[in-house]
Amino acid sequence: MSSPLSILLDPGQVRLSRDSISTLVTGRDWDPTGSSGVWIDPVTNTLMLQPGPVNSGWTTSTTGIFAKWGAGAFSTLTDSGNWVGSAIDLGGDFTQYKGPGGNTSGLQGISSATLPADQGMVVEYFPYKLTNGRVSQIEFGWSNTGDGTVGVSMRIYSDGSAEVWKNNYLVGSYSGGGNSPNYFDQMMAMGATLGGGAQPGQPIGYNRVMLIPCRDRELLVVSSGGASFCHVFQDLPEGTGGQTILDNATFWFFVPSPVGANLRFAYLQFQQSGTCFGAPSNWRLTPPSGSPTMQIYRDLTGAGSVSGSVVTPPTNPYSLAHPQQIELSLTGVSAGTLPAVSPFVYAARAYYSSGTASTPALGTGGLELLPYSTACRFEVSDTIGGTRVTLGLMQPLAIGTAISTALSGAGSPEAMEQQLLTECHRPLQIFDEVGMMLNGVAEPARWTDGFAFDDTVSGSPLTAANSYDRVQEIEIEVRDKWKLAEEFLFSDPAPLDGLTLSAAYLLVASTIGIPSGEVYVSATAASFTIPEGAPSGGEFAFLCDVGDKGSEILDRLHQTYASTWFHGFRPQPSGPPRLCLIDPADATSSGLPSSASLTLYESVEAASAGGISAGSEWKSLYRSFKQTVLEPEANDLCVVGRDPRGGKPIVAHKADAGSQDPTVGIALRPSNWLGSVKKYSWIDPGITTIGSAQYALDFLFTRLTAPRMLVEWECEYLPGLWRGDLVSLHRPFGEAAVTVRIKTFSGVVDAVSSFGGDSSVDTVWRPCRYVGEVAVSEGAPPIHPLDVLGTSLSGIAAQWHSLKALAKSQWMAGDRLSAQVMAGRPVLNQQEF
Repeated sequence: MSSPLSILLDPGQVRLSRDSISTLVTGRDWDPTGSSGVWIDPVTNTLMLQPGPVNSGWTTSTTGIFAKWGAGAFSTLTDSGNWVGSAIDLGGDFTQYKGPGGNTSGLQGISSATLPADQGMVVEYFPYKLTNGRVSQIEFGWSNTGDGTVGVSMRIYSDGSAEVWKNNYLVGSYSGGGNSPNYFDQMMAMGATLGGGAQPGQPIGYNRVMLIPCRDRELLVVSSGGASFCHVFQDLPEGTGGQTILDNATFWFFVPSPVGANLRFAYLQFQQSGTCFGAPSNWRLTPPSGSPTMQIYRDLTGAGSVSGSVVTPPTNPYSLAHPQQIELSLTGVSAGTLPAVSPFVYAARAYYSSGTASTPALGTGGLELLPYSTACRFEVSDTIGGTRVTLGLMQPLAIGTAISTALSGAGSPEAMEQQLLTECHRPLQIFDEVGMMLNGVAEPARWTDGFAFDDTVSGSPLTAANSYDRVQEIEIEVRDKWKLAEEFLFSDPAPLDGLTLSAAYLLVASTIGIPSGEVYVSATAASFTIPEGAPSGGEFAFLCDVGDKGSEILDRLHQTYASTWFHGFRPQPSGPPRLCLIDPADATSSGLPSSASLTLYESVEAASAGGISAGSEWKSLYRSFKQTVLEPEANDLCVVGRDPRGGKPIVAHKADAGSQDPTVGIALRPSNWLGSVKKYSWIDPGITTIGSAQYALDFLFTRLTAPRMLVEWECEYLPGLWRGDLVSLHRPFGEAAVTVRIKTFSGVVDAVSSFGGDSSVDTVWRPCRYVGEVAVSEGAPPIHPLDVLGTSLSGIAAQWHSLKALAKSQWMAGDRLSAQVMAGRPVLNQQEF
């Protein structure tokens, strides 16, 4: 573009035209009406195929998923000749011990078959409470030793309480009231639901215990009389599929003396298929045509498949305007296949994506405001949303006339003038000679009236209106489209659990109305998956909740999982600037440059010696050079997450010993030496695994422990260069050139045009102040953003040093109190890296 500046009013600009809508069903929102073949457990509210014991066929059939074990299923059975069948119901004999004198030394049984890993079991027994004290009624487990020395085992007591043991260590105790103190800190939420579930209560004359390995690292225990709970094996990491919960081993039991034994055992098996409906709900807005996108949140390990759709409820008792409900179809393993495993579903979401449309362009692509410009000041800070351009305009009536002409008289000049002075969010695009600098959104205009002291200009008489129009001044601040992200509020919950970082970022960007063509995320973002929160009760790890700002969610993704990456809008060779999340190692053409695109010189002579053509040297000069150091923000870092199963903190810690050590010799001190401990913590409940905590910690450690060498220089505006680009500064007297990566810049465009609306462009002076960070060398990865406002060394340094007075703890998705409570609880998993 030949002009050094172009300002277009009302170009075509893509905006959000239709909000996204969604419906979310978690474990507490399933509708039993019409559902079949499925069950929701009463502890975690997880949806699964119906286990055999909760079907009425359990007490009337002995085939298929209702098959039971007899005495012959045990290769070892204490005093085997004194065990007899006892027909309590039509579902198969219980095995009762009838030895003379009763159980005097304890009764043991070891299965003939070796169970495949993670095969659940059913244990049924009649508890005989022979004393008033708390005594063990039965013990059982999975191991090849026939006892609890290895593997997982359980003990159930006469008061209905239970214990979980692993490798001969007690790993969980649960009360007879049926609640689990280690699971969500809540009472059982569902009770008897789909297919019937166990209500907590006191032990009675019969107890049936279902033992279901599920949810990747848990053992669900549902008892018909006593403790029902879900035990989380803390030795198994969160977010990892295919883990062994129960060993590939024999199943054993032990009835301690003097308790009587009337027992029945069976493989825990499931229905082969089932259908479940979410509670009827209402689309918030009229849904568009077509089917919504489905997201199903389920465990990583459970076999089988789940598919979903949205249907219209058969009845509409609440007269909903846009009724709908989610329907899920579950399919399990083939009949008789062991281990018998169901899909375990936590929640389901259906959504229609938001829609976009372009604002109408004025004329062929916008009205050129250059002839009416009196000032153009711009500043680009090194933080997301930190780009602002302030325009000074004159002659609003003349601009209104030009708009009216471009609209072929569709609006009067006076009406178009008032619209210019009062309308907000008006599209504005600003170009330099290389391309579009800013695809902007206008803030409300500020305007000032003045009065002419004469009524002639260059001998031409002026009308009163034109004379008045000449001395009216308008100031409009233009921001990039991050302004729209700051103003977007989520109206429906939108979980990001289980999405890759790139998918999550693109989804949120599209939801707030930034089209995919205006967003770039480095490919490496697809290699990290946001951990899940096992949200059967609605406890998602990363939830865009109702009322959250789109800008807050995008910034949280950046700050938590990519804090060293470039984040912001970057101009492109063609088209509008793109919202970018760029990996420092991204070597593609869309990444940040690895070499300086130009060299600036300290004098005309140096520029001439450097090959700059005569008469153009002034464009390649810098007029000042300042340098300062920003000290490391921290050298002792903690990232605190939250285990979604029990709420306990997960802590990853890393310290820079060399920076902390006050005894290091003067000549041996590293560049980031502070000689003391300087702490920083990042608290985010969305971090639900130690792996994701370490992932975030590595970024923060790189970012916060480095000293920052900043350089400020003044020069003529550098067209085509932006935050993240490299510039080489030639130094006098044989000093080595300094390569800096641009962090911020600000400047002004002076003498844009002739006074009076003449369209000719006079000599333009565009003095700018740039701040860059010294790169280690060309080709080295760029250093992460400063994330502070300010475009001068003094302003940046002042904000940087003011951080010393602030608590070096930041938290996301919660207030400070909840962060303090979480950080103060017993730590689940703490590791040094």
